[in-house]
Amino acid sequence: MTEEKSTKEYGVKAWIPLIVGLSIGLGVIIGTHLRTPSVDNKRMTVDSNASKFERLLNYVDKYYVDSVDVDQLTQKAIDHILDDLDPHTVYVPPSEADIMASRLDDGFEGVGIEFRVIDDTLKVVSLMPGGPSVKTGIRAGDKIITVNGDTIAGQNFSNSQIVKKLRGKKGTKVEVGIKRRSEAELLSFSITRDKVPTPSVESSYMIDEATGYIKISRFATKTYDEFHNALLNLKSDGMENLVLDLRDNGGGFLGQAVKIADDLLPKDDLIVYTEGKGNEFSEKEYSIRPADFTGPIVVLVNERSASASEIVTGALQDHDRAVVVGRRTYGKGLVQRQIRLKDNSLLRLTISRYFTPSGRSIQKPYGDGISYNNDINERYESGELFFKDSIKLDEMPQFKTDNNRIVYGGGGIIPDNFVPLDTTSLGIYYYTLEHTDLLRDFALNYANDHYINLQEHGLAHFIDNFESDTSLITQLEKFSEMNGVFRKSKHHNPEQIDEELVHRIKVTIARALWGDEGYYQVLNTKDPMVKEAKKIIQQGVATETKDLKVKG
Repeated sequence: MTEEKSTKEYGVKAWIPLIVGLSIGLGVIIGTHLRTPSVDNKRMTVDSNASKFERLLNYVDKYYVDSVDVDQLTQKAIDHILDDLDPHTVYVPPSEADIMASRLDDGFEGVGIEFRVIDDTLKVVSLMPGGPSVKTGIRAGDKIITVNGDTIAGQNFSNSQIVKKLRGKKGTKVEVGIKRRSEAELLSFSITRDKVPTPSVESSYMIDEATGYIKISRFATKTYDEFHNALLNLKSDGMENLVLDLRDNGGGFLGQAVKIADDLLPKDDLIVYTEGKGNEFSEKEYSIRPADFTGPIVVLVNERSASASEIVTGALQDHDRAVVVGRRTYGKGLVQRQIRLKDNSLLRLTISRYFTPSGRSIQKPYGDGISYNNDINERYESGELFFKDSIKLDEMPQFKTDNNRIVYGGGGIIPDNFVPLDTTSLGIYYYTLEHTDLLRDFALNYANDHYINLQEHGLAHFIDNFESDTSLITQLEKFSEMNGVFRKSKHHNPEQIDEELVHRIKVTIARALWGDEGYYQVLNTKDPMVKEAKKIIQQGVATETKDLKVKG
């Protein structure tokens, strides 16, 4: 045995995992799961190759000299194959598939709390409305020490391990031991698990006497039903103008986006069209009935508004039906189909591109040399999130709206009114409290200490009167000093910092006690995009540009 021969054998051996992996991946994806009967020559070729890959895998598994982890090799091979496709075609292994699939469900079975692990202790941040923990009497700020008699505090459990302990089938019970402020002993609660609703319309309320606000966090299985009900309720409350908040909404089901646009556009308006391979995935979606709301609309978007959010925004902008406010959206114009494979894994396969009514593809560039997933950081570094002029419009194709306004494709939707990212400097004390979670802890402690009084007076009273407690900043400073954070020097604008600290405390308490509904009602009182939307409505800029009632 010579060294040359040994080196050659090693070289061949080094290539075997990649060759086998590619073979397995192609066989699994193309041959086994996407095969449909056909006499077409191309299909026959795919079937023949799939059979070849299957035989190759069998030979490797049976005869290869070293042991091979087939599952791991398959995962690597599939990832390698999909790397050459678009960024949104992905394979999800069986261990993660159910979690991925459930992200667009309307609920889950469990106890219904949101928590954070702080200093190895689980702290309840908020309770999910309609969930079993609310009915049991658990409060935001409570610390869960034991679950079914097992101590979880100080055990360094991961979030997924804690979720596994708390979630379970509807009707089953879980016993928890809770440490509550001002209580010397652990409190015992028996929670009967139930279906916990996770609405995608997180908030809907009247900002003022004439303006309604609807926040959609994602496009899930029941988003349209939730949106439609919210729309009807706001109309009954006297809504004449609508602020539709799609910020940080990463998308979801295209069909839900189409239905929502249908509620806001006149009959027979084109909403979106898709182009795929052949005719199977090429479709045009139109509004099929008169609009349910005909008043002025302002849509709020940012750099994390993607996919289905961009479908709704693009349709309303192209038809001059709404004023778009915020920052350039993410730029995802590809449509995926979710395919469940035989081993319970998932393939999210891009099947088509979508286009807004004016013909825009808003998909941002991807491919070799493009840092696709780092795009938002690059926008930050280039100054685009702070200055609209930083967007390179000369590199984007132009299109026309119904009223001949110029809009752009090739990389997200550019808003009509730009609102920059807030860069206000609030000093080291504020940011230390934020990033050490001390500000959240103080707010949750306050909510727990004043729980009964706050609940009795309700959200509206809280919004109007919370700032009347003039001792808040003094209490906060004492709390932070007890935890080793001192306000050593005054910032050049201490009044502004104190005002922002009180606001953040108020927002956190609102979410802890009243969920998303309370959170957004408090948050929006100082939100710059909401302020811009109200200004646009007051100035008449968002006044409808079509006679919807005639066209409908």
